Amino acid sequence: MKCQAHGVDSRGAHRDSPPIGLVASNYTSNGISKGVSAPPKAEGKLTAQGDRTNTSESQDVDVFIAGSLAVDLACDYSPRMSTSPVSPEAHTSNPAIISQSLGGVGYNVAHAAHLMGAKVRLCSAVGDDLSGKAALEALSTNGMSEAGVRSLPQSSGSRTAQYVAINDSNRDLVMAMADMSILDQTGPDEPLSTTLDDFWLPQLQECRPSHLAIDANWSPQHLARWLQAGKDADAHVTFEPVSTVKGARLFDLPKAHHLSVFPSPSVHLATPNTYELSAMYLAARESGAFERANWWEVIDALGIPQTGARTQLALATSSSLVDEGIPQQSIQLLPFIPSICTKLGPQGVLLTQLLAASDERLHSGHHAPYVLSRCVNGTEDTLGVGGVYMRLFPCVEEVSADDVVSVNGVGDTFAGTMVGALAKRGRSARVEDFVDLAQRAAVLTLKSKESVGPGLGTLRILL
Repeated sequence: MKCQAHGVDSRGAHRDSPPIGLVASNYTSNGISKGVSAPPKAEGKLTAQGDRTNTSESQDVDVFIAGSLAVDLACDYSPRMSTSPVSPEAHTSNPAIISQSLGGVGYNVAHAAHLMGAKVRLCSAVGDDLSGKAALEALSTNGMSEAGVRSLPQSSGSRTAQYVAINDSNRDLVMAMADMSILDQTGPDEPLSTTLDDFWLPQLQECRPSHLAIDANWSPQHLARWLQAGKDADAHVTFEPVSTVKGARLFDLPKAHHLSVFPSPSVHLATPNTYELSAMYLAARESGAFERANWWEVIDALGIPQTGARTQLALATSSSLVDEGIPQQSIQLLPFIPSICTKLGPQGVLLTQLLAASDERLHSGHHAPYVLSRCVNGTEDTLGVGGVYMRLFPCVEEVSADDVVSVNGVGDTFAGTMVGALAKRGRSARVEDFVDLAQRAAVLTLKSKESVGPGLGTLRILL
């Protein structure tokens, strides 16, 4: 079996990507890592209980991750006889090996970035219950700060997020149950809204991290608040879609907070799989995002012929991917998300970027094979669009079925490794420099029972 490191995350629903026609589109990237203005002098930090202490730790954070922190249960069917069927039997109890670990997309991304050496703060919530207490203890044991985790009171009815995976005897997912409702609360009087205003956003404003990663477990209302806060802090924003349904929330924001476009986008990088990419594309189309004048201005400047560029796309990727509409969908999303890493399972990772007019890759012989198009309508000086960069990275390693331990957290590991590497490298960082590193990290998780492979730190030397 080939490497599944960038296949569908076990949390994501599977759906086929409908083929679409190619539209004129050109892509400009204003660089992957943004500069950060000097943070104001901090007077302390907020603890998990909301108290402020006199420490400089609040200034010492590279990456904020806003997302879910959950307790994961893996139930591996373990039949007593070799002649038993591979899958557990329905409507009865089955023998199993049950293991518990810390998880949640936000935590997995944060843990991977932490293991890559980035200074990370996870912003999440747990309930005042046994699972919440266990999660906080495990977070501390892993050497990660609890300063961004708020324990919500029992009176709020909030439950610590939990994810239960039922696997067959080959450790392939049969069914999963997820309770992530703690981040789905809406309304100004809900404890999550109060926590956002009084706890998380003040920390973000105080620390002014260079990077902010957001998973899609938040409601559209809270997702919009996080995106605006990231822009206010001048942070490079990464979006992890989580699943097809939740990833589509990016285009279901309140009207007052719709996504901004290049050259000042709300999101700089997204890490979907093919199903999530398709869901995001469909959500953007249905929301009217592709009818906006500022979207069309950027698309028109990308320099892709109105008649399409199927041959160019097939040469840059593959005929099968073009038939699925993957490159086309990613190009159409570029004005909103100028860097997209689409995880393709055994086919690797497709990187699609919008290059800024000032990007040196437009004039580099080394990068020439990946420059799909260039701006030709004379708007380089006004819009700053330079062209489209598209590069298919093959899978870094073939993993046999016997070596696959769990697919849980593989996609999250990819995202967290990417964010951590970008933050560590600083202003000069480019996404293409770390795609293979993130793939290698994902392979380590694929071979591990943990939601993030504990050996990830060994890859830090590659930075």
